[in-house]
Amino acid sequence: MLIIPAERGIDWRRAPVVTAAMIALCCIVFFGWQWSDSARMQRAAEYYYENQLLQLELPIFLSHLSQTRRKDLSTELESIDPQEDAVTLIYTILSDPSFTHVLQKTDEEFWGDDVFADWRRKRRQVNELLDQISSFKLGLIPQASRPITYLTYQFMHGDTMHLIGNMVILALTGIAVEAAIGSFNFLLCYLLCGIVGGLSYTLFNWSSYLPLVGASGSISGVMGMYAAIYGMRKIRFFYSLIFYFGYFTAPGLVILPIWVAWELYNAFLGSTSGVAYIAHAGGLLMGGLGMLAARRYLVQVEENYLDQAPDEDLEYRTELDDFLKQLAAFNFESAKRKLTTLETKYPSKATIVEQRYFLEKLAPESKSFHQFAHELLATPTRDEVFMYMLRDVYRDYTLLNKAHPLEESTLLKLMLSFCQIEAWDTVQEMVKQAQTRRIQDPMMVKILRLLSRNVEQNGDSHLSNQLNEMAGQLENSLKTAPE
Repeated sequence: MLIIPAERGIDWRRAPVVTAAMIALCCIVFFGWQWSDSARMQRAAEYYYENQLLQLELPIFLSHLSQTRRKDLSTELESIDPQEDAVTLIYTILSDPSFTHVLQKTDEEFWGDDVFADWRRKRRQVNELLDQISSFKLGLIPQASRPITYLTYQFMHGDTMHLIGNMVILALTGIAVEAAIGSFNFLLCYLLCGIVGGLSYTLFNWSSYLPLVGASGSISGVMGMYAAIYGMRKIRFFYSLIFYFGYFTAPGLVILPIWVAWELYNAFLGSTSGVAYIAHAGGLLMGGLGMLAARRYLVQVEENYLDQAPDEDLEYRTELDDFLKQLAAFNFESAKRKLTTLETKYPSKATIVEQRYFLEKLAPESKSFHQFAHELLATPTRDEVFMYMLRDVYRDYTLLNKAHPLEESTLLKLMLSFCQIEAWDTVQEMVKQAQTRRIQDPMMVKILRLLSRNVEQNGDSHLSNQLNEMAGQLENSLKTAPE
């Protein structure tokens, strides 16, 4: 279940500098530092394997799993042949910081005099390599007692989707909250909510060595502040439940306990998916209750500002939501009628045109589907949003369709449009198709030279030269062709 505010755009009189800075910083940390974690782990695993530590530590690790009530994992690993799949075993061992901690307590009495010194030297080197991995170095590990990590963990993420999801929600909520309370207050509150989220996680996982990373606690706090700032004013929320989604209107403060209840339910009764729901709940409570207590001191805008949500697209969004609900309920005839109304009122909206394509696609063998697809792809436009939509439709349509090729003029127009939005992979595929069809047109010369320039910039000089030669040959053939 997902429920997020969808009320305000950017008010440039109150530029969201801190929100933008937090997003930028998280992206820099992830792509500039964390991106190399897989290489760091690989180096540690290779050293571990080359020094034959697996044979020494695997029996101890299996015993450790049983003692920590992870019998299922122990049974699964016991069925793996160390000779055939050593990689799985090594990565599992090295990814378990609690086991690393247990090993640090062992001594020569445990290992034996003939083994201990050599094992300790090699294991110490492995641990030094593991310590360079971002989540182990600056992630929040409850048992490690490192105060600085209550700040640093907020700017780190587990993977790309974790980062994107958090940054999208931060952008949607942070802009409005920062505008309402000011950039400096927003920065302090954001960090404080993250710290409280981390403390909540530590409180319920105090014996854990598993590192916590992510801005979710901080962002949950921003969502809590959002609800408290708007209080009982009705605001719009976007919701998603499995495959069903839409908008609804409700008082901001009413949604706060729903958010908290959802996080607590998942923390104590839901599946153990590795998501730190308790950190989310801690951040939400800190943001919501803290803002309720300090609202009169923090909110810097006039009350009427909160009542002035931008409304110019409200009617369009409402009608589009009605159409999507009919589509989700498989009421296709009703959906078609609503879409026809939307097309009449908003003929230039790329979303509406794309929805018509997908609705026609429900009958992929029909003449009307192919006719509409061809007409749509032949539509001239200078709107970048529309061009991106055409790119998506083109790629989808060409996967389905082999018997209804596009006209040459349409193909050329699309290639020029895709050059403008720098969809070079698609352009390269289309050039191959144009070669197969032996398209002879001056526009192909321009397209080939544009593609050649991009390929050269990406370091493929050989392909760039090939494309330039093709452009030159085509240009010469067009000059010598009879009138």
